[in-house]
This record gives sequence, structure tokens and C-alpha cells, in this order.
Amino acid sequence: MTQTLKYRTIRSGSWVILGHLFSQLLRFCSNLILTRLLVPEMFGVMAIVTVIMSGLAMFSDVGLMQNIIQSNRGEDRDFLNTAWTIQVLRGAVLFIITLVISLILYQLGQMGYLSPSTAYGNEQLPMILAVMSLTALIAGANSIYLSLLNRKLLMGKLITIGIISQVIGLMFMLIWAWYNRDIWALVFGGVVSSFIKLLLSHSQLITEKCQWCWDKTAVHEIFHFGKWVFLSSILGFLVNQGDRVLLGGMIDSQLLGVYTVAFFLANALKEVMVKLISSVFYPVISETIRNAPESLEKVYYKIKNKIDFVTFFMAGCIFSSGQKIIYFVYDQRYQDAGWMLEILALSLVSVGCILADQCFLAHGKAKLISLLASVQVISLYCTVPLAYYFYGWELAIWMIALNPMIRILLSAWIMKKYFFIDIKKEILALPFLGVGLYVGEGFNRLKWELWG
Repeated sequence: MTQTLKYRTIRSGSWVILGHLFSQLLRFCSNLILTRLLVPEMFGVMAIVTVIMSGLAMFSDVGLMQNIIQSNRGEDRDFLNTAWTIQVLRGAVLFIITLVISLILYQLGQMGYLSPSTAYGNEQLPMILAVMSLTALIAGANSIYLSLLNRKLLMGKLITIGIISQVIGLMFMLIWAWYNRDIWALVFGGVVSSFIKLLLSHSQLITEKCQWCWDKTAVHEIFHFGKWVFLSSILGFLVNQGDRVLLGGMIDSQLLGVYTVAFFLANALKEVMVKLISSVFYPVISETIRNAPESLEKVYYKIKNKIDFVTFFMAGCIFSSGQKIIYFVYDQRYQDAGWMLEILALSLVSVGCILADQCFLAHGKAKLISLLASVQVISLYCTVPLAYYFYGWELAIWMIALNPMIRILLSAWIMKKYFFIDIKKEILALPFLGVGLYVGEGFNRLKWELWG
């Protein structure tokens, strides 16, 4: 890794870590307030809305950002404007499709095909989804130069735009919830946040202006690269949102809302690390492959070991202290989230293997990511329903938490076959899991001594 690339990596990595930690802190604080103002059922319904919106976005993902980062034409103006034109058209299509889905859900509910006790059968869901469709239309118009900033590892402006839009959206959400105590606080807060991000992306923070363009060469490159990203995104959605897709039809809205709280806490650190990997380390790996491919293995393990040290340690901590965390920060209605949080925390140990995905992508082998995701999808959608129906709710949570472990083994096998692998470095962080368990137990004892 050259000194210039190293400096840009450290600088942009610092921005991503601090920005995302601040973002998660904002979400956590607002979550604590909102869970006291709103009932768990509302969070369960919004979890389904999020699943549907995320699903549509990923089912239409052609990898515009990844392509801009990886392509030799990633800084060409015609290429960027063509990508923006595709992005706008995609947003409009998603807007229309979401409206159609909301109408279908309304009709199914009226005909009695959806149980009112589940989140899918909630009478407010169709209207909420219709309003949230605006976020797809708004996001489609965001400046494409946000992706160019990511390519150049200029994360300061990118993080600033994200934080400002999040803060304004959360402020709107909390004010609405304080006065009205209804689910529309969550809905309109999301719309406001998306709109502010759109305005900022085209503000003076971004000097270049987007224009309509249709460069046929650029279109061909975008869709040729994006065909495997498209498949990977679909499979990624089925993996990452599959727990709520399945549980939404198995359990009532209130229990799903409690699960959503546990899922949010268990994935807070994971989201920070995934953001760091995709926003900083993917451009680093891509640039290393372009300019110094012989040093890739060294760069890869230098990054992966740091990720593993943090995630293994935190997995151990949360696994041994999750119930106490929930006990002290949430009210009685959310106490079942404690044991769920402990189990879900184990999935953190699989975060490091996501770096292998970025290595595959940077080499233009997105189909390998599709292979990994396919196996995970089959495993998740077979084991979770069987565990729930034959052994109950708790085993279903265990299946959700352990499903990512399959990816660890498969990623290692693919890395060995196509690139490189060092088993000693792969398991170097394992002792940190035990250290985390020990620290978590100490944390439990300390809390009981202080508060009884």
C-alpha cells in the first residue's frame, strides 16, 4: 500500500468510523425515546415497510456505485451522467412498483387473505407503504457525484451530507411522535431525511451538476458489470432481510417490534464495519489490484485482522451481557429483546468474510458473491421455518444467528481456490471471542454491584 493510498485510507476510514458511530448513536438515542412514545407494534409494521422498500431497491440494483469505483471510466463525465440518468429512471420505476404493491396489499387485506394479527395484515400498512414510495423517487434523483467522492476516498462531504439529513429527519420524527404518538412519525421522518439528502447532494457541497446523458458505451459497461451485482443484490436482500420476511408472517406485530429492537442493537456495530468495508476498503482493494496486485494479500489481511479483532471481541461481550443491556435501557415491554440480542450477537463473527466479497468484486468476479449468497438463502429459508414450527421461537432465532457462519467456510474455500488464504491469519482473532465473553461477564457483575 503506497503512502498516498495509506493516508487516504486512514483519513477516509476515520471519517466513516466517526460518522457512522455518530449516526448509530443518534439512532440509538432516538430509539430509546421512540420506544417510550410508541408501542412495539408500530416498529413491527415499519420493519415490514423497510423490508419491502429495501427489497425493491436491491431487486433493481445494477451496481452503479460499485461500477463507478471499479471502472477505468469512473471519473468520465459522460459515464457519470449516464449512470445518473439510469439512477433517476430506476427511482421512478421503484416508485410506481411500490404504489402497486401497496394497492395489492390493501386488496388482499380487504379480501381476508392476510391475518390482521401479523404485520402484513395491518390495516395501515398499504397507506404507509404508498407514502414511503416517495423515498425511492427522491433517492433516484440524488447526485451521482456522491459515488465519485466514494471512489476518490473523499468521505468528509459524503458523511456530512448523511449526518445532516439524518439529524433533521430524526428531529422531525421525535417532534411528531411527542405530539401525536402514532406510526406516522416514523414514516414522515424517513421522507424528510431522504428529501434533505437530495437537496444537499445537489448543493454547493458538490461542485459538479448532473445532466441527462445516454452514452451507449457507458450503458453497455454499466449493465454488463451490473448483471452479477443485480443477482448478488437480490440474494443479499433475501439473506439480510430474510429474518423479517419470514417472521413477519409467523409472529404478531408486537413480537416482531421487540425483535426489531434486538436486531437493531445486534447489527449496530455490524453496520459500521460493513459501511467501512464497502465505502473505504473496497476502493482500497480496487486501487491495489489496479496499481500493485502483488501486494493484495498483505493489504487484505492487514485489514481483515483488524476487523476480526473488533467483531469477535464485541460478539463475546454482547453474548454474555445482552439481557442486562436491555434491562437497563428499555422498559418492561421490550425485555424479551435481551435473550434475542445475545443470540443475534454471534453473527458478528462473520463480518470479516465480507471483505472477501469486496475482493471478488474488485476482480470482476461478482458471480462468486452470488454463489455464496445462494447457499445462505437456501439455508436460511429452510432452517428458520422448520425450527420455528417444530421447536419454537428461540431455536428460530438461533438459526438466524448461525446462518452467516456458512459464509465463513465458503468464503475461505473460494479464497483458497481463486486467490490466497492463510489459515493462521484467518483464526488469529479467535481468542478475542473468549476475551469478550470474560469482559461481558465482568460488565454484568459491575452493573449489579452498582445498581443492585
